[in-house]
Amino acid sequence: MRVASTNQRRAFTLFELILVMAFVVILIGISVPVIQTMLTDARIVASADIVRGRMADTRSKALDEGRPWRFGCVPNTGVFQLAPETSAVWDSVSMEPDEQADLIRDELPPGIIFAAGSTDIFNANEAAAPGAGWVTIGAYLPDGTARGDVNFYFGKPGISPMCVQLRGLTGTVAIQDSATMKAGQP
Repeated sequence: MRVASTNQRRAFTLFELILVMAFVVILIGISVPVIQTMLTDARIVASADIVRGRMADTRSKALDEGRPWRFGCVPNTGVFQLAPETSAVWDSVSMEPDEQADLIRDELPPGIIFAAGSTDIFNANEAAAPGAGWVTIGAYLPDGTARGDVNFYFGKPGISPMCVQLRGLTGTVAIQDSATMKAGQP
């Protein structure tokens, strides 16, 4: 009769450990850029929702109160505010978030900035120096219309920005990718 020998393995070889470590490093190297891109995309989508919502708030305040309200930003930052057009808050730049009866000041997600032109965002590796004052993106009148048609941009430096299009006649806001606009697609 033969006795079956049990050859139990008690440890991994050095080669097996190095092979597993190499696989883990390669997997991390592939997944980190993908995750960073997904986070950037999520921040830009969140920014679009914030801008659209706050511009709707600005229009609503103008309609409710019967006086013009402005939505403005500090260029090359993510800071924006909405307040009555005649308010003194437009005279000085404050970057601190604030919410009062006649003022809402907030900020876009980290890394997302406003700019007057798409090339200011797309051709930059990082945000330029913050602007010196508030720039009006849109001014809503008490009848719900805006002062004029406006295009403004926001996004992450080095990536194709989003364009905010305010239609003066109706006061409506459309936000789309600036690359799609240049291609003439809806």
